[in-house]
Amino acid sequence: MTKKVLIFLLTISLFNTALFAQSFNLAGFHNYQNHFIIFDDGNFHDVENLPVQSFQVGGNCLAYVDNANKFKVYYNGEVQILTDILVDEYYVSRNLLVYKVFGQLYVFDNGKKQMLTSNVYRFVTGDSIVAYINANTNSAHAYYKGKIYNVENALTGHPIQDFEAGDNIFGYFNNNTKFFKVFYNGKLEDIAQTNDLITFKAGLNTIAYVDQSTNTFHTFYKGDVIDLDDFMPKSYKVGDNLIAYISSLEEFKVFTNGDIETISDFEPNAYYVTDSLIAYNEQGYFKVYYNGKIYELESYMPQDFQIQQSTIVYTDLNGWLKAFSSGRQFFVTKDIVKMFKLTYNTILINTTVNTVKIYFDGKLYDTN
Repeated sequence: MTKKVLIFLLTISLFNTALFAQSFNLAGFHNYQNHFIIFDDGNFHDVENLPVQSFQVGGNCLAYVDNANKFKVYYNGEVQILTDILVDEYYVSRNLLVYKVFGQLYVFDNGKKQMLTSNVYRFVTGDSIVAYINANTNSAHAYYKGKIYNVENALTGHPIQDFEAGDNIFGYFNNNTKFFKVFYNGKLEDIAQTNDLITFKAGLNTIAYVDQSTNTFHTFYKGDVIDLDDFMPKSYKVGDNLIAYISSLEEFKVFTNGDIETISDFEPNAYYVTDSLIAYNEQGYFKVYYNGKIYELESYMPQDFQIQQSTIVYTDLNGWLKAFSSGRQFFVTKDIVKMFKLTYNTILINTTVNTVKIYFDGKLYDTN
């Protein structure tokens, strides 16, 4: 995100409650007066008279750096100052706000701020997990559901490689012990031991990995190791409880709910996996795989589309905004859309130079 936030951009958090399972209802934007406005459950709150430098919207909070470099969070209807010092970096997910300032790593969870370490070497975050290396003790830890877990102690050098977190899971390869390990549900498990690095990607309850010593494809899924293919895939991507991949035979496959299904007998032109959706271009057709079904959305591939959770939003050939969510396709607006942003199944829309609208709970809100 740039230091100066464009006046009409950015983010949000719920769509149509009749369509969406989860209720993310926050949004942030600048109005025509350059005030920073927070949209919360259908109500607008003018929280800053000057434009903020950056902001991010999560599932239950909105974090931002104000015009005076103060780092603030909007949570449960109130704005709190977390620090007067300019933060080095920050990330907001469905459940957590994680930020770093002068090497100190903090988490904001359920309205409470907690320091994880005073000297962080490296960290990764997910929706409900933070994995990090404490440079003071040269040890690795995980923050999960309000508790800090010791993962690796007294590391010699920095042997942990390919450190990656999914929504509620993280994995890594320890180059000293040669073990590929997964932390899940508060437990650390040794998955495989090999002299070759294991490549992997993490999602929700899922880590897909390739054992390069055998060129085989596997997944750690909800506590079990499952063999997916005897040969290395051409490519693979991970989402919420699912893995999409192109097999060595160029078949387009998906692993979901513990089963493997073939979507197509040939490789798509391109495919994208985010949360619970797989969007792909098959011979110029725009298609979506969701909840075990294939939906053909358009006979062309949109130039501009965004995916999150169970929703995909795109502009059609007329410049109108359309959406697919939870198995249903519909028009969001037939105004000519200049810009849009999807966040947690909510859409912020810029139709003209001075017009910003938010689609939430089946309504189109005019922000002016």
